[in-house]
Amino acid sequence: MNKKKIFQILVLVILVIWFCFYVYQHIDEFRQLKIVNAIYFAPLCILFILFLITNGLVLKYLLEPFDIKLKPKEWFGLSIITTMGNYLTPFRGGAVARAIYLKKVHQFSYSYFLSTLAGIYIIVFLVNSFVGIFTMVFLRHFLGVSNILIFTIFLGLFLFLLGIVFFSPKVKETKYSFINKFINVINSWHLIKSNKKVLMVTALISVINVAIMVLMMFLGFRVFGVSISLLSVLFLSIVSTLSLFISVTPGALGIREAIVAFTASVINIPVSHALTVSILDRIVGLVIIFILGPIFSYILMNQKENV
Repeated sequence: MNKKKIFQILVLVILVIWFCFYVYQHIDEFRQLKIVNAIYFAPLCILFILFLITNGLVLKYLLEPFDIKLKPKEWFGLSIITTMGNYLTPFRGGAVARAIYLKKVHQFSYSYFLSTLAGIYIIVFLVNSFVGIFTMVFLRHFLGVSNILIFTIFLGLFLFLLGIVFFSPKVKETKYSFINKFINVINSWHLIKSNKKVLMVTALISVINVAIMVLMMFLGFRVFGVSISLLSVLFLSIVSTLSLFISVTPGALGIREAIVAFTASVINIPVSHALTVSILDRIVGLVIIFILGPIFSYILMNQKENV
């Protein structure tokens, strides 16, 4: 077993032990939470499917500068398969399946794929960090809550990504083919960056995704009859996206929950409530993904055979 695998298992074990210990220490708080509004399960499922659709649309539009037109069954199916892979593998490994499919079916090079992957992260985190900054400002103004660490993270992330969007230069190729592969990844970003339509549409979809995440978490609290302000839910949702940076466990299992627990304590929301809603959100996602995942895996596998 290599060191990376040992590290992944160690992180997961530590987080699981922490979670079990916390539940044991606060078991009475968890027992008080009961499902009182099961009717909200239906809109939760619909919102998660809508989230998969918007993720697929991001991929569709980011591939257009490379002259690849994905069919609906492709961009939606790849969104599902990618999400399923992320749930099953560490470091968001679902992207590997997407890269292989695009290479075999559309002859889309891995260097170009890495460019689109980087483009997705740049745009998504640029939007999320921008929303995060304003969320912190609103929290301080309306609820008197502030956290300099989280604000600094969002501000630093926003300025860094904004610099990449506006100031990333093209890099000249060298005589070394191995190094040129990395240079091609960097330079391919300019195809996306120069397409204003793609940037605007992707940014808009990212904003819609934030709204979907907020609504899902808000309804998650309502399932248990817990009243919470939309501003507080926005804060919880937007900070939880930081787990994408450190997805060393499958589906960021434990890491997302730890971030949610920390965030909940900042805005004085019972950690037991936030953790329970986070787990509910994960369960809803898993159920949908493992229903749709095999279906679209079969569809896309047949697509490969037909090309």
